[in-house]
Amino acid sequence: MNFITAATVQKDDNGKRADKIFRLVLGKMPLSRIYKEIRSGFLRINGKRTKEDAKVSAGDTVDVAQVLMEFVQPAEPKKPVHTINRETFKKRIVFEDDGILVINKKKGELVHSDGSSKRFTPLDQLVREYLEGKTPGSISFSPGPLHRLDRNTSGIIAFGKSAEGAREFSSALQNRETRKCYIALMDGKLTKQEQWEDYLTRDEKTNTTHVAKNGDLAITIATPFLISDGKTLAQMEIKTGRTHQIRCQASYHHHPLTGDAKYHGSHNEAGYYLHSCCITAGERIITGSPGEEFTSAVAALMGCPEEDVKSAIVQIISSFVEEKSL
Repeated sequence: MNFITAATVQKDDNGKRADKIFRLVLGKMPLSRIYKEIRSGFLRINGKRTKEDAKVSAGDTVDVAQVLMEFVQPAEPKKPVHTINRETFKKRIVFEDDGILVINKKKGELVHSDGSSKRFTPLDQLVREYLEGKTPGSISFSPGPLHRLDRNTSGIIAFGKSAEGAREFSSALQNRETRKCYIALMDGKLTKQEQWEDYLTRDEKTNTTHVAKNGDLAITIATPFLISDGKTLAQMEIKTGRTHQIRCQASYHHHPLTGDAKYHGSHNEAGYYLHSCCITAGERIITGSPGEEFTSAVAALMGCPEEDVKSAIVQIISSFVEEKSL
C-alpha cells in the first residue's frame, strides 16, 4: 500500500490530537470514516499506525494512503494581494513580538469582512498578507484578531501570530488579567471621576445593549481630562468586556458619546469618536494614539484648539501607563 505525505506538523500544531489533525487535512472525509481509516491503518503519522488520541509533534508527517488522497483538503488558492504597502502598514503596528501583532485600527475600518463593501480590504486580511512568509505554516492555526472593536471605534487591536501567543493573550482576557483604556468624546460636562457599575443585556435583533437587572456586570471608570463647549474628552477604563459597554453605560449615565445616534448622542454626521488607546497583558504595556483625523474632528466638535486635544490625549495615555508601572 502506497502512502503520500499530505502535510507536515508545524510548531503551532504541536500537541494536537491525531484525529483533529487528520480532520483538518481530510476536510472532505466524514469524521466517522476518519476514525475507521485510522483503525485500519490507512491514516498514519510518520508512516506508522497511530491512535485517535495520540499527540503529534512538530516535524511529524501526516501520511495518507494513496487511495484516500481524493479526500485531502486542497490548499486554498491564494487570494490576489491587495497591493499592501508593507512600509506604510508597518507604521500602523504599535507592538509586535513572536506571539502577537497589535495594529492601530482606523475609524470605519472593518476587522472582518461582512460582505458590505468590495472596495476596502478588511484588517484581518491585511494582517495575513503582511505576515505571509514571516510566520511558519500551520495545519490548525491562522492569524486572527483576539478581541473585538466596533467598525467606527478606532484604536489598538491585537492579532495572534502563533497558537501559543493567541492562547496566552486570550487567557489573560478571559481571566481579567488585562487592563484596557479608551479615549471618548462625550456630551455634557463630566466634572469628576465616576465608576459605573451596571448589569447589561444584549438585543441581537437591534444590535444594541441595555441596562437590565438580569444582565451581566459591566464596570467602567470614566475620568475627565478636557471640558469645552458642553463636551468632555475622557479616559474610559473598562474592567469588563461587554459588547457596546462604553457606549451603553455612557448614555445611561447621561453622557452619551457625541455623535452616537444609536445611544442617544447629539448629532454628528461622522458618528461618534471612541479610540482604544492602551492595553496591558502581563509585562506588556501597549499604547496607540489616535491620528490627526481624530484630533482635528474632536477639536472642532469641542470648539477648542487642536493642541488642547492632543495634550489631553497625552495625559490620558501617560496617566494610565504610569498607574500600571507603579
